[in-house]
Amino acid sequence: MKKNPIFTLFTLGLLFALNLTSATAQSAADIFNSTKTKITWLGVDFTQVKVLGETGTVSPSEMVGLFTKINDVIINEAEKYDFKKALNKDDIPYDLGSVTKANEQIDGEKILSTSSAEKGRITPETIADLVKGYNAKAEGIGLVFFMETLDKPQEKGTMWVTFFSLDSKKVLLTEQLSGKAMGFGFRNHWARTVYEVLNDIKKSKYKAWKTKYAKS
Repeated sequence: MKKNPIFTLFTLGLLFALNLTSATAQSAADIFNSTKTKITWLGVDFTQVKVLGETGTVSPSEMVGLFTKINDVIINEAEKYDFKKALNKDDIPYDLGSVTKANEQIDGEKILSTSSAEKGRITPETIADLVKGYNAKAEGIGLVFFMETLDKPQEKGTMWVTFFSLDSKKVLLTEQLSGKAMGFGFRNHWARTVYEVLNDIKKSKYKAWKTKYAKS
C-alpha cells in the first residue's frame, strides 16, 4: 500500500510532539522513580530570610556576604553535604548562578527581626511565585532551599525544601523543614542547619516522600 506523505508527516510530527512532552513534562513522581533523574542543586536562597535574636559580632551587611560563603561550603564539602545519598541519585550537579545573583541583592538592614511570627510567613504559594524568577541554564528538575528563619534563641534554621521543573517553573514538591544550628562562626553555625535537613531527608523524609509521590 502506498503511504500518504501528508499522513506520514503528520504521524512523525505527532510522535515528535509526544516525545518532547514526555521529556519535559514533570511531576513529583519523577523525583523518585529513577536514580538517573536529573536534579540540579541551585543553592540556599536567603532572599526571604529573617534573622531572629542576637547576631553577635556579625553586622547585617556582613551576613549577606556570609550567605554566599554558606553556599560555597556546601559545594566545597560535598562529601559532608551529600545530596546524592540523601536523594538516592547517581549524580546531583549544581548551578548556583541564580541563587548567588539573588542573594547579592539582599538588603542586610531588612533581615533582622524580633518577632517569632516570622516563622509562618512563607507559604507554598509564596514558593510558587519565587521559583518563577529562576533562570538556571540546567534542564530537568531544580532543587533549592528557601531559608525562612535563622532563629538564634532556638538555635534552629527553618527552610523550604523545594523541587521544581526548570522548564515550566512548576513546583513539584515543597515542604518546610528545620535543622539544628551548631559550630563556631556565623557561616559554619548556620550551614549546619542545611546539613541537618539533608540528614533528615536521607534518614526518613526521602522514603516518606517516595511512598506518597512515586508511581507504583
